[in-house]
Amino acid sequence: MKKRHTLTNVLMAVFLIIILVAIFYAFKTHIVLFNSCYFSNETLAVNNSGPFCLPNNGVNIIINRSILSYYPNSTLAIHDQNVSALPFSFFEGKPLITIWNEPTSLGPDSYSFLTIPDTFKVHMQYNASVTTNFIVMTNEQYVNWVNTKNLNNNYVAIETGKNISLWFNQSTGCAGYVAVIESVSGSAVAISPDEKILYDPASSPTGACAG
Repeated sequence: MKKRHTLTNVLMAVFLIIILVAIFYAFKTHIVLFNSCYFSNETLAVNNSGPFCLPNNGVNIIINRSILSYYPNSTLAIHDQNVSALPFSFFEGKPLITIWNEPTSLGPDSYSFLTIPDTFKVHMQYNASVTTNFIVMTNEQYVNWVNTKNLNNNYVAIETGKNISLWFNQSTGCAGYVAVIESVSGSAVAISPDEKILYDPASSPTGACAG
């Protein structure tokens, strides 16, 4: 009887140690327990990889192009398990997010392809080393342009110059747009961009999606 009692105590001790190790690991890796975070200055966030905690000192969580909560100062873009900070501010009471500000260059007779996110207004601004076209097209127009290289009736908006600044608003209720940047002369071009998107979802389909 005494031997069985000792074995029971050992098993209970091992079980208790396993529980304590699991709790320690959960806190150490910031796994959420009881729907809260270990540190008081952190906020719960959830994406496809599971729950995790983020600093609570001014962040905005964007997951799958959905803005879940608004905080001042900065935003976090979450891609799988990678979290990266992006510039963030408000414009007209709505979140304005920088999505492209890294200088880039295009070779001769090439162009840059850009997607236009839906539920957002887009402000494209950049300085280029040579005269360029910034062209917004529907998906169908883009296919026609690639096949024919003819811009006639194959764009929704276009601006030409070295210093481009253009708002595109038809995408607030439509995912049917793309854009390209190309050198007018076909020469190589260096681009210093500052592209921002303004979260402003429409209540009904807009632009090419409204037909």
